[in-house]
Amino acid sequence: MEKELTTATTTQEPMLAESLIVVQQLPVIKEQLHSIKAQAQASVTEALALVCTEETLKVVKEQRAKLNRDRKDLDDRRAVVKKQIMKPFEDFDKVYKECVTDVYGPADEALKGKITDVEAGLKADKEKKVVAYFDELVKANGVEWVSYGDVGIAVTMTASLKSLKSKVKDYVDRVVADVNCINGMENATEVMAEYKQCRNLAVAINSVSQRKDRVAREEAERKQRLEAQLRAQEAESAVLDAVEEDLAAPQVMGAEPPVMDEQEAEETQQESKEQIMTAKFAFMGRTFQCHGTLTQLRELKSFVNEKIDEIQKHMDSVGIENEEVSDNG
Repeated sequence: MEKELTTATTTQEPMLAESLIVVQQLPVIKEQLHSIKAQAQASVTEALALVCTEETLKVVKEQRAKLNRDRKDLDDRRAVVKKQIMKPFEDFDKVYKECVTDVYGPADEALKGKITDVEAGLKADKEKKVVAYFDELVKANGVEWVSYGDVGIAVTMTASLKSLKSKVKDYVDRVVADVNCINGMENATEVMAEYKQCRNLAVAINSVSQRKDRVAREEAERKQRLEAQLRAQEAESAVLDAVEEDLAAPQVMGAEPPVMDEQEAEETQQESKEQIMTAKFAFMGRTFQCHGTLTQLRELKSFVNEKIDEIQKHMDSVGIENEEVSDNG
């Protein structure tokens, strides 16, 4: 079983004395690069002054290749110097890793794990007490539908138990105040249902109000459309009835209908269908006059009848009781 950690003093001298890692001699690089700079600049200037044409293309390429060879030779020399300088440091770095990094690193990770385990236990114990306090509050105030996650508490090592409980109480008190306010409203059930979703009283009230307005507008529009359809159907039906009564009027007594052959009869019938009819009808206290051919009026009547059937089906689907009655009741 692991021993408890206790605070102890030590008389051990600090190990990290300045003499442990020192640079005894800085690398000395002997170079004469400045002596060739002028020559290199002259070569570059000469190459850049060349005019590159089809005739001089070969010369320009050769000049460029010469410059690249000179630079590569210098780059190779630089790389050799760098490698020589870095080798002592690389040897030192291997020793440093063995004696320092590989010793302190695992120890730090192990201690970090122990600290994390203890802190996790302390935070879990603290949160357990906060949750118990929350459960007690919501039960006492009759708002058990509120969950602990709604509060948004972040339990940390620095947060005191008192401050966490204070946050819980503030949240529950606000919910209780909102609920009391909602209970006094006419549409309390709807607002409460919305409030449980958003936990914001103003948003809940506004959502319910907007929904009621939308429903009211839709219902008013639906009624207007239905009434307009019914008025149109009744009006068109009255027009068609009046026209067909005119067409079906009895002949004058004692007059014999003219004798027509089959072609004349068809022409006469066609003329009747194409003839513009005029009829007056009364509907809902208003008088209308309708003009159209018999064919148009009959098609209109068929259209109106179809709409009447659709309206009856709609009333049946939404549960509106209806039955067809005559004008006499």
